[in-house]
Order: sequence, then C-alpha cells, then structure tokens
Amino acid sequence: MSAENVELLRRYYDSWNAGDTDLVVSALAEKVEWHGHPRLPEPGPYGDPEAVGRWMNQFQEAWEELRAEPVELLDAGDGVVALVHMTGRGRGSGLAVQGGVDVHVVGFQDGMVSFFRILPGDDAAELAGLDEREMGLLVLRVQDGLTEEEIAERHGGDKTIPSALAGAYEKLRRLPQGVIR
Repeated sequence: MSAENVELLRRYYDSWNAGDTDLVVSALAEKVEWHGHPRLPEPGPYGDPEAVGRWMNQFQEAWEELRAEPVELLDAGDGVVALVHMTGRGRGSGLAVQGGVDVHVVGFQDGMVSFFRILPGDDAAELAGLDEREMGLLVLRVQDGLTEEEIAERHGGDKTIPSALAGAYEKLRRLPQGVIR
C-alpha cells in the first residue's frame, strides 16, 4: 500500500501545482488532522476537508503563482514523508519567493489522507535527529535542487554523500511515528 500512497501523493502535488485544490481536498479523509506551515498565518490544525479547503483557497489567493515541488517522496509505511521546495510569486507585488527545505508528513487511511503536517526543515531535522552535515546535504538536495552527484562534486568528490543522504532519509522516514497521533 505504501508505494500506492507515494504515487497518490505525487498526483496531489501535481494537482496543487495546477491550481486544482478541489482534487486535493477530495483526497482528505472525513476526519483529517491537517497542520499548515507553523510560521505562516492560521496554520491550524483543521479537522475536516471543508475547513482545509477554505484555508487552501485563502492561501492561494495571496499568490499569483505558487508551487510545491516534491524533491523526494519517502515511503514511510502507512505514511509518506515529502521533502518539498516551495516557490511563488506574490499577487500584486510580483515578488518572487523561494522556500528552503519543508518536510510534509502525510498519513493515509483507506487510501485517503488522514494526517498532514508541514514541518520547517530545521524543526524536522531536530525531530528526526539529523546532524548538521545531514541537514546541509538536504539543503543542497531540496532547496538548491542538486543531484547526489552534483552534491558530491561540490564536496570534492566525496564518495560518502549517497550513504549520508540515505541515512538522513532513513531518519526522516521515522517522522510519522513521532508526529502522527
């Protein structure tokens, strides 16, 4: 089921990026626990799809353009941990913004999203027990969009980069156990 959840989540990000919040909201369980970004206004939690839909629509109204690009989708059993890079352009101001590393923890029940929580990268790193090097590698991978090979090249051909990233991903895969109630 977890590979299916990863694919479902990938489609939900595609829908969000296309501006189709209705499809995203239709993927939410009747009783969902949804937490937006804790450093943005009105992050919730919200407990039903209608409330989440209202929040999504209000949030998107502030943006002329808004994208959530999942750089990595990590299978976490009944959940998925998404490493996401956000970009946008403010409505009216036209100001372009780029996020850093956001971590979305998503729980599924019967094929529906039953839990969603956005964690800023530093919060996720602390909860997952990432060290400074692992977080630095995630910044290069998620925020800067570099491949493992490009990251290794930046680090003088360091052949330990793939295993260090794999270790960070393993720690992040355990986040749902500590975050989903």
